[in-house]
Amino acid sequence: MDSRLKIILHGNPEEELALLMRLTNPSFYPKHSKIITQFGDIVSCRIKRKYIQEVYSSKEVKSLKAPKVIPVSNVVEHNDFIVENQTEQQSNKPKSNVVFGIIDFGFDFTHQDFIDSGKTRFEKIWVQSNKYDGNHYGYGSMIDANLINASLNEEYPFRKVKYHPGKSDLFGTGTHGTHVLGIACSNGSVSKKGFASDSPILAVDMGSNYVNGSNFSLGDSVKLVEGLHFLITEAKNRPLVINMSLGGHGDAHMGKTLVELAIDNILTNWNGVAAVHSGGNYCQSKAHTFGNVKQNEKVSIPWLFKKDDITPNELEIWYEGEDRINVRIIDEFNKTILDVKPFQDKIIVRDNDEIGICLQRKHEPNTGLNHINILLNGNLKLKFLTVELTGAKIRNGKFHCYIERDDKGQSIFFPETVKTTHTTNSICNSRYGIAVGAYNQNAPEESILPFSSSGPTVDGRMKPEILAPGFKIVSSCSSSSLQKRASNKLCSKSGSSMAAPFVASLIVKILEKEPKLNIYQIRKKLFRSCRSFKVNKENALDVFRSGFGYIDPDKIVPKK
Repeated sequence: MDSRLKIILHGNPEEELALLMRLTNPSFYPKHSKIITQFGDIVSCRIKRKYIQEVYSSKEVKSLKAPKVIPVSNVVEHNDFIVENQTEQQSNKPKSNVVFGIIDFGFDFTHQDFIDSGKTRFEKIWVQSNKYDGNHYGYGSMIDANLINASLNEEYPFRKVKYHPGKSDLFGTGTHGTHVLGIACSNGSVSKKGFASDSPILAVDMGSNYVNGSNFSLGDSVKLVEGLHFLITEAKNRPLVINMSLGGHGDAHMGKTLVELAIDNILTNWNGVAAVHSGGNYCQSKAHTFGNVKQNEKVSIPWLFKKDDITPNELEIWYEGEDRINVRIIDEFNKTILDVKPFQDKIIVRDNDEIGICLQRKHEPNTGLNHINILLNGNLKLKFLTVELTGAKIRNGKFHCYIERDDKGQSIFFPETVKTTHTTNSICNSRYGIAVGAYNQNAPEESILPFSSSGPTVDGRMKPEILAPGFKIVSSCSSSSLQKRASNKLCSKSGSSMAAPFVASLIVKILEKEPKLNIYQIRKKLFRSCRSFKVNKENALDVFRSGFGYIDPDKIVPKK
């Protein structure tokens, strides 16, 4: 059973839980499950806690997963703020036939970059963290264009719609969602015009969970899949490009999470639909290592913690399904605090205190890999632990190990053991989603930004597939929590989050001309528009970060 599912088994038996499920056959469902959305064999559902074990064991279910927190890709903030003169945009030009969909947080609909002739370009925003308004999904509220347009004439538009996009932005640095959206969709009123400047906009605001002290932690994997369903449904058979600058460090990096499988099911069953992801900014996070365990031999993995870290920490180990590995954890005083054989779950005890848990799974059904999940409580005042792996029965021996993202107190591996490859974010590794890395467009050598994540996937596929500008990108800046509407302000951010919407907006231009293209044709046209990246001795590992090379917009939108 999935480690998070084991954790949520205990509690009120009548409580209805939101889960993701993979069906053995897409036409047959287990008892006691209420299906909310479906993409082929992947469904989101609601199940009462008392039925989880029965549903999990039923023949109709191949895989059942508890929700997992989905963070926004972290970005580098720059204290560069620009106030521009506003140029009002007129709506005498036709709208694009391609919808721009975005899943993120903080969409400032009062910013002039998203208003044409006084009317919003947002068709609808689903604010998942808002009070429930009776919608199909069972949570959040829908804000439609009529309500937004009415609010634009009010002194306090955010009060009118009961949604402030900058409520978590205490310092006025600008929300992630508004900045990302401006790169793709700005009409040129304040920010530089994006290639999707004429597209209608559908947005899913996943809210902010403040997990581990970070407002970059959004909703969860269930809400993400249901957000995708919202975008597909509201697009109403129009071409749709979806931008997701989301994802953490963990999972198996094989494109086999239920979120990634749902994305692939969408892309292979709907023509004129593309999904674009930030590849992640985790190349320098020191949160990944890999290696080989031999029969009866030991591999030691030092795990280092920040001083006075008060946050929980999580480590995952994925290894081949045919192998068996024993796990021991040793503290900084050389005292064993955990010693378990394969597939045993056990509480981690130190000085008579329960400080965490080790959960194991044999043959995770989507990857076929074995999984070790070590979860530590917060406020442990640890300097380091050593995770020791011993080969009990080894045929292959390969393993990959990830420390999950923790923006308040990121723990790391010992620098000499760190591996920078295989560091793309946790949900961008699907077969047909397009993962984007970031390069410095201002540097003469157009170098890949040092933090931009590296592939390949663990199963050997190229990710990211394409590079786009990601250094000090100036774009729309949202209202801070203290403002009642947007000013004519721009802000600057760096990261693959900024590169992804640039690529997504160019796919909009492709689909405007050929709206019925399938995902294979979209990918082919996109990758043929790239300039190659030059690999040399100094940057040899960048072959795993560069994909097909730099996106060349002139090959998609020729200059007049």
